[in-house]
Amino acid sequence: MKKLASLVLALMLVLSVCSFAGAEDDVIKLTWAMGTGSTAPKDNAMVLEELNKISREKLGVEVDIQYFTNDQLQNSIQSGEVFDMYYTCSWYNNFNVAVSNKLFANIWPHLQEWTPDLYATMPEKVWNLAKSSDGGLYAIPVKKDYCPENFIVYPADKAAELGFEIPANIEAWDDLTDFLVAWKETLPENEYPVMVGGNPPGMETSFDFIDRTVQIGVLFGTTEVVTVYEDPKVMERYHTMNKWYNLGLINPDAAQLTEDAIDDKHQHLNFVQAWDGYDYSVSYGYNCEMTRYSGPFLSTDGVQGSMNAFSITLENDLERFEAAMKYQELVNTDKLYRDTLRYGVQGYHWNYVTEEQNPACAGGVLKTQVGNDNYGPWAFSQGSYSLASIAVSQAQVDGTAKAPVMNQWDLYFANCENAEVSAISGFTFDSSKWKANYAEITAIKDQYYKSYASGTINIDDVYDEMMEKMNAAGLQDIIEDAQAQLDAYLASK
Repeated sequence: MKKLASLVLALMLVLSVCSFAGAEDDVIKLTWAMGTGSTAPKDNAMVLEELNKISREKLGVEVDIQYFTNDQLQNSIQSGEVFDMYYTCSWYNNFNVAVSNKLFANIWPHLQEWTPDLYATMPEKVWNLAKSSDGGLYAIPVKKDYCPENFIVYPADKAAELGFEIPANIEAWDDLTDFLVAWKETLPENEYPVMVGGNPPGMETSFDFIDRTVQIGVLFGTTEVVTVYEDPKVMERYHTMNKWYNLGLINPDAAQLTEDAIDDKHQHLNFVQAWDGYDYSVSYGYNCEMTRYSGPFLSTDGVQGSMNAFSITLENDLERFEAAMKYQELVNTDKLYRDTLRYGVQGYHWNYVTEEQNPACAGGVLKTQVGNDNYGPWAFSQGSYSLASIAVSQAQVDGTAKAPVMNQWDLYFANCENAEVSAISGFTFDSSKWKANYAEITAIKDQYYKSYASGTINIDDVYDEMMEKMNAAGLQDIIEDAQAQLDAYLASK
């Protein structure tokens, strides 16, 4: 009997080990190439362990999230490395180029069948705007501010101190000049109310881009392909920056300073894409207000401004393809998972604010000191930005700072219902045959861009010379090709 019992026990142990091994084997392991820079956040391994605990339990899936600069990712792709999922937009892992090169899988045939809850997160018109001209859907748009609204952020206390009431909307940047001049008079000689470095502020906000790389698109309400410089609002902003520079309101090294060298906690104007209710006071560390200067606009360019795509190789393995799509459904529908992905491990990096702490902040995320320092990836690249809980500051919880607008996303999406819709919605430009021209045109633009966009020089002084060089490099030919493709697309609708 003792021998029999021993045999039974041994058999049970073997079966247990086999069962565990089988469970491990059943887990589908996926990779996700993510933007945010060359290195992962400090606590990425800890956060991934927590994320994979959730996704294993819910889906039988583990995901290795890897971080790259755009150049690093392009080098990786060109070397033959394949990821299951990719972050993509116009300026990172160029979406149109990737689709033209058949890097991404078409998810439209499977979206509603495999991931009905994901499909339900956004209106049909948004999904249609995310499609390419061939009718295929090659990436999931991030549910964020896809009807762009653009604001200038300013220190509210400084405006009040100087007696300026900044309206909620302004027609032109020049409307702020008197405020900036008065503000500069209160600052030491080496400090400026407008700090510029790296990428100068976004001018091209009321223009529907067909291709941002070569700066072509249409003015809202038209279907004529032109360069962004044909937009009078864009040119007004370039001229205003030059005016501010000449008035001494912008740092003299604006064309050379790197973006990393600018401290947002030092009070100065910030140019942002945001929405009513968003409060930069939390991240900047001082009392902020905003004034809108453009939007909202609804366009393919806006909807495709931040997306996540799937490798075309998954079309040959439908089990992995479905698992990857269900994983993105989890990212876009499970609030705790999304909060973990954005903020880190609950109880270590952050905690939810309770009703007892402050009813006005209840449900918001309050970072711990270690969480604030050690984990903070690009949140808008990770799937539904609007799903994650609102981040709040300790001062807001204590009641010593303005309370957050907790329903800001409800207000935003309601506002999107009235957004102006581009006349070319749904069109995507196949630029695959212009690859060599793109490189040359980009190099020419880079020769001038930081100088005129920072206000260091007047764009009028270099415009003719720059455009002559760009046209010689094929810009006008690209515009004509884009126009022909657009006309064909509109005729087919």
